[in-house]
Amino acid sequence: MTGNAPDRLLTIPSETESSADFRARLAELLKSDGTHLYIDTSFLMWLTKIGSSSRQELFQWLDANCAGRVHVPIWSAHEYLKHHVAGTIITELTDKTNEVADLVGRTYTYFRPFIDEPYGDGADDPSTLRAATRAALNALDRLTATTRQWHKSYQRHASEVIDFINGKTPDTSTVYDELKEVAATAALRFVGSVPPGFQDRRKKGSAAANDSEEAPLDSNRYGDLVFWKELLAHAKSRDAVALVILTNDRKNDWHLGRSERVSIDADLLALKKAWKPVPRPHPMLVMEARMTANVTTLELLDTAYLAALLRDFAEDDVRAFADVAIIPDGPEAEDERTRRARAADERRSADEKKVRQAALEQGHLFADPLAIQVSKAKMLRALLESREAVDEQGSVLLESWRATVEAQQPLSQALTAEAIEGLTEKDIVRLGRELHDRVLNDTAGYEEALTDLVSLLERLPPNTATSFYLGLLASAFLERKTNHSRIPPQSPVAQFLFDKQESDFAGHAVTTVAKRLTDNEFRPLYIPDQSIPELTVAFDTEPDTERLDELASMKLGIVELLTPAQADEGLRLATLFPKDDVLSAEQLMRKASELFLLPEAQMKRGDLFECAFSLTPTIGFKRPSDIKIPKEAE
Repeated sequence: MTGNAPDRLLTIPSETESSADFRARLAELLKSDGTHLYIDTSFLMWLTKIGSSSRQELFQWLDANCAGRVHVPIWSAHEYLKHHVAGTIITELTDKTNEVADLVGRTYTYFRPFIDEPYGDGADDPSTLRAATRAALNALDRLTATTRQWHKSYQRHASEVIDFINGKTPDTSTVYDELKEVAATAALRFVGSVPPGFQDRRKKGSAAANDSEEAPLDSNRYGDLVFWKELLAHAKSRDAVALVILTNDRKNDWHLGRSERVSIDADLLALKKAWKPVPRPHPMLVMEARMTANVTTLELLDTAYLAALLRDFAEDDVRAFADVAIIPDGPEAEDERTRRARAADERRSADEKKVRQAALEQGHLFADPLAIQVSKAKMLRALLESREAVDEQGSVLLESWRATVEAQQPLSQALTAEAIEGLTEKDIVRLGRELHDRVLNDTAGYEEALTDLVSLLERLPPNTATSFYLGLLASAFLERKTNHSRIPPQSPVAQFLFDKQESDFAGHAVTTVAKRLTDNEFRPLYIPDQSIPELTVAFDTEPDTERLDELASMKLGIVELLTPAQADEGLRLATLFPKDDVLSAEQLMRKASELFLLPEAQMKRGDLFECAFSLTPTIGFKRPSDIKIPKEAE
């Protein structure tokens, strides 16, 4: 509610208008040909202080959208000229600059003794605080040095505003008529606190006329009233339906006041949090405008709300003006808890930066995310939970990896810190296990991604590499649903996995899988082991036979891998090696490694390693699923 109700002579608003409603209403009002805008001196003075680009944006918008309806009353022009001649803006700026410069000059000297040692838990190191203090004071010193140069451009700024004033003053004015009666009229109005200007009744000038509290004769105590009377007369001569006064004056001899509740919409709060209530004219002004000039609507508009309003019309056209008119909130004063939290965040950020740099120096693709942690207990837990299916994020990641390698791109393009952001070690273990399982299940498109992942392990940061490696080993050696031993183990990248058992990142993964395998009822022939034990492979031949070096036995330790009469034709050596009448120990060891998942590089060659063995038609490998070591066995 604005107080502009046409059905009553005087209406006092009882509710606060929201900024959204105010902007919508003013937007329609400014578009109307019956709305006239009047600019007061405070607004003109502010326009002189801002940059030329910002100022011209406003002038151009007013000319394009309110042509013939923007006015600078003669009294406003007169007051501006008086301030221009007196150098008011330069004087005020000089005084404020000197005040800040004086503060800068004596602040550090005064406070230095008090910041000679830390105070309170978690307090800043004194040297850090002293450095921060000097930096802040140096910044203020640079500010004062800049503002001392502003006077050199004052004439240019003032000339632009004066040109605008000259183009907007009315052809006729009642200002001299108002001056004849203003003293008597004001005396009566001031006694009854009738707006505008009653707050200026004790306004001081350059010198007091006597010892009373009344203002001296040369003061501008009647300026607001002369301005008001002049614009009402002009508005009546132009048959104005609505008036909008552009002013930065917020005193309650213009505004209604007592607007403690502020309803600001979200898009304005995004620009700054501290907004004054929407401007509301004093109800007595609304009534006087209606009675004197037949004006149905009266509104006040300051620079901030004008900028907010113009952003709704054409933000790109008034961006510079809006930036200077809507000043963002300054930084809030920090309490000790907030300061400590901020300092902790800054230290954490610095630590993370160091970690990232160290990761790059070590040849890693990225630094370990903080969420990925590795320990004996965490890896045991991750192995247990990796039995579950991957979530939606994991599925999306796996699909992106598949698509990347199918497009002939390296997996490193899709396996990035951003891609795994938010994932924990449990998620990474589950991802590695799922990828390997998909390959074992012949799901198309994932074998190349698996190969790339294994080849990337050394380039991944240690915690991430450990987690992936655990997932891959788990899939190769353990059944997914139960974590029972997979007999025999299976992996198309087994030898690559075995090659990495000694790596620093492999320790927790190897230990975790080995513990699970030894705790199970049965275990495979080989259990991953960081000590890289030698596997003794012994061959034997039939002593009484016509064939030369007829193969009879192949043992890993004490475990026989061959049977003389293999009923399963697919496991017979003659079927596995159809083009060879004789086999080398190397061929047999390679095939045994494939069937029973043994590390070839760890196999120790026995006495008959250089022999070439002849074969009987039925000799073959034992069924791999039958070769398992009971828990109780040594």
